[in-house]
Amino acid sequence: MEHERSKAVVLRAVPKGCQLVKHVAAWRRAVLEHPSLELMRADARANLLAVVEIICRQQDPASRTWRTTWDWVAAKIDRSRSTVARVIRHLREAGLLAVVATGRSAGRTPAATGRTQGEAPVYALIHNTVQPAVEPVEITDTPVPTKWESLSPHAREELSPKDAATPRPTRKRAAQRREVVAALSRRTAPLWPRHATTEPLTERVTRRARKETQRAAALELQHEAIVLRQLTTAHVVSVCRPFFQAGWTIADVLTALDWTPQGTRYGFLTVEGIDNPAAWLGARMRAWTHSDGTPMRSRDQRVAAEAAQRRAAARAAAERYAARTAAAAAVPASSYAHGPRQPFRQRWAAQIAAGQNQAAGAPASAP
Repeated sequence: MEHERSKAVVLRAVPKGCQLVKHVAAWRRAVLEHPSLELMRADARANLLAVVEIICRQQDPASRTWRTTWDWVAAKIDRSRSTVARVIRHLREAGLLAVVATGRSAGRTPAATGRTQGEAPVYALIHNTVQPAVEPVEITDTPVPTKWESLSPHAREELSPKDAATPRPTRKRAAQRREVVAALSRRTAPLWPRHATTEPLTERVTRRARKETQRAAALELQHEAIVLRQLTTAHVVSVCRPFFQAGWTIADVLTALDWTPQGTRYGFLTVEGIDNPAAWLGARMRAWTHSDGTPMRSRDQRVAAEAAQRRAAARAAAERYAARTAAAAAVPASSYAHGPRQPFRQRWAAQIAAGQNQAAGAPASAP
C-alpha cells in the first residue's frame, strides 16, 4: 500500500493507447466530451456526473490517482453501491480509469498480514490517445467550426498542472453544441419542409404535437444556419415561436436572418465574427416585429398577399364587365329603331334622293 501510488506502479497500470492526464481539469473535460455520454439516459448521465465530481475532489494531484471505497461514494452521492460500480465500470471501458490496485474487504485480508481493515481500490486518471476514425465528409456539407472547442491536453504538456486549468467555455455551451451536432449527424432527410408552416399534420392539434413540429423546424434551422448550432434547440424555438405561430416558415426565418424588412441585405458575417449567437439571433428577429412586439408579415406572406389582392381585383373587374353585359342585354327592343340599321352609304344616298324629290316637287305645289 505504501508503494501503490508510486510513479512506476501507476504507469504500469496504464493500458496501451492511454496516458495519465496532466491535470484533473483535462480528465474532467475528457469525460464530458466522450461520445458515450450522448448515448446515455438522463438518469445514468446524472449518476456518472455525480461520481465524476467526487473523483475530481478526492483525486491525488501528485500521482493522478483516486483511492476510495464504493460504499463511501454511494453514501456520499446518495446512490446504491451497484450504481457506483456501474459508473466505474463504464469509465474503465471508456478508457478514462485504470485499476492500479484492486480493493479487498477486511474479511478477505490474510491473517498473516496482521491487518484488520479492508483495502480501498486505487484508480489512475487516464485518457485515450488513439484518434478515432474520421468519417468522410460530403462536399456539400460545411464542417462545424472549431472556435469553441478546447485545446487538447497534448498542447499543454509543457505547462505545469496549474497552468493546464486555464479558463474555457462553459460546460453548458459544450453540452449544447454536442447535443445539436449529434442530432444533426443522424439527419438523413429534412426534418421539416422548408416552405411549410409548423402547424401539425395530425387531425387533432395538441400542444405536444405543436412543440414537436416547432422543435423539428428549429433543428432544420440549425442545419441551414451553422451559427445556430452553438445554441440549444430549445433556445432557437423560444426565439422563433412567435413567428412560427404567425405562420412563418423556415425559409421566412432564414430570409429574416439575411435581410431587413426594408429589403436591404445585411453585411457578410462569418461564424467566427459572431461572438454571441443568442444576441445575434434575437436582434435579427426583433427587426421583423412591430412596436408592440408582434411579428410582421414575412416576405413570402407579403408576396402571397399581393398576389391575392391582384386576383381579387381581376375577379372584381370581371364581375363588373359581366354585370354591364347583362344590363345591356336586358334593355327592351322597342327602344331601338325598327328594322336593321342600314349602312352609312345607303342612308346617305336615301337622304340625297329625298332632298332631290323634295326640290323637284316644290314649284308644282306653289300657288
